[in-house]
Amino acid sequence: MMKKYLTSLLILSITALSFTLKKEKTCQITGTVLNSETKSILLVKPNQNMTFDKIIEIPVVNGKFHFETKLKNPETVNLFLGEAKDNGGGRYMRLFLENEKIVLTIYPENDFDKNIIQGGRLNAEYSKYNQAIDLKFRDRYKLLNDSVKKLHENKQYNSIQMNEVLAELDKSKSQDENIILYKKMDDLRKKGLDKMPQARILSDKLETLRREVKLYEQSYILQNPTIVSYAIILNNLIFDKENVDIDLARDNCKKLSKANPGHPYNVLTLDLINAIDNIKIGKNFKDFSAPDLKGNIIRLSDQIKGKVALLDLWATWCGPCIARSKTMLSVYDKYKDKGFTIIGVAGEFKNTTNLTKFLEREKWPWLNLVELDRKNNIWQKYNIQNSGGAIFLIDRDGKIIAKDPSADEVKNELEKQRN
Repeated sequence: MMKKYLTSLLILSITALSFTLKKEKTCQITGTVLNSETKSILLVKPNQNMTFDKIIEIPVVNGKFHFETKLKNPETVNLFLGEAKDNGGGRYMRLFLENEKIVLTIYPENDFDKNIIQGGRLNAEYSKYNQAIDLKFRDRYKLLNDSVKKLHENKQYNSIQMNEVLAELDKSKSQDENIILYKKMDDLRKKGLDKMPQARILSDKLETLRREVKLYEQSYILQNPTIVSYAIILNNLIFDKENVDIDLARDNCKKLSKANPGHPYNVLTLDLINAIDNIKIGKNFKDFSAPDLKGNIIRLSDQIKGKVALLDLWATWCGPCIARSKTMLSVYDKYKDKGFTIIGVAGEFKNTTNLTKFLEREKWPWLNLVELDRKNNIWQKYNIQNSGGAIFLIDRDGKIIAKDPSADEVKNELEKQRN
C-alpha cells in the first residue's frame, strides 16, 4: 500500500513539474515589416555598438519575423532595420523586452513614427510616458524648431565667423586640416560666437525647455523606479553625458537598484556614472593594463610615472583619430627626452592585422598597446565608449589636465611645466 502511495505521489509530482515547465513564459517577438526590402531587424542593447558588438539580428522573410528567448530580466533595446548595420546607423525605435508576447508592425525608416508595438507591460508604460511628454512639450518644441529652421533657410543662424570656418571645412582636403577647423568651431562655441543674436535667443529658449523636460523626467523616475526609468537614465548617461548631474544620477541609481535588485543595469549604470565623474580635468587618470603587439602586458602607470604624458586612445578605422595623432609627431620628437611621453592604445576588433600593417607603414615612434574587442573596458573607463578615441594630457602627478588638446596646446603646457 505504501509503495502504491509513493508511486502515485511521484507521478503527481512529475505531472505538476511538467505542467509548470509548459507554463513557463518566454519573450516572443513576432511582426511584420511593411513596404521594405529589409532582410533583418536589429535589437541593440544599451552601450552596444552595432558595428563591432554581438547584437541580436532577427531574419525577416517575406516581410515577417519571429524571435523567442527566455529572459532573466526585462530589458530595453533600440530596434533598427538591418541595413543600419552597413549604413553606420539610422532611425530606431525603443522597445522593451520581457517574458511576454510582443507583436510589432514596422514601417520604413522615414515612417518610423508610425511603428506599432502591441504587448508587454513596459512597452505600454513607455508609450504612456511618451504621450505625456508630447502633450506637455511637443507644441513648444515645434514652434522653436520651426523658427530655427527658418533662420537656417535665410542664412541667419550661424555667425559670420562660424560660416567662414564652415566654408573652409567644405574646401578641406584632409583630416589634418579638419582637426584644426573642428577646434576653431569648438572655440567659437565656447565663447558664444557661433550664432547670430536671434539664433542665440532661440538656443537659450530651447535650453530652458530642455531643462523643463529634465525636471519632468526626474519626477517620473522618482515615481516609477522601473526599467522604463532605467532606459531614460541610460540614454542620458550614454548620449547626453555632458549635461548629466552626477549627484542626481547617483541618487537615481541607488533608488532603481533597490527597486530592481540583481538587475545588470545596476552595475552598468554605476560604471557609466563613475566614468563620467572620474574622467574630468583635475581628476587622476584611470590606470589599466593592456598588451603590446608582442603580447607583453604593460601597465600604464609604469610607463608614465614622473612624466608629462599623452594618452592617445585611437583606432585604425578612425580617420579623425589618426589625423589628430599625427599632429603630435613633432611634439614627441622635440620633448621625448625632456620628461614627456606618448602612450597609444589602439581600439581594434577581431584581430590586429590592420594595426600591424599601419604601424609598419607609419612607424609611429611611441609605445602602442592594443585594446582588442574592448576586453579591458578602457574606452568605458575613459568615458568614450561610443567614439573611435580621444587624447588625454596627464601631468607628472597623474592629474588629467586636458582632453583632446591641439599640438600647440600640448607644447604650451610642456613649456609651462619646464618653467
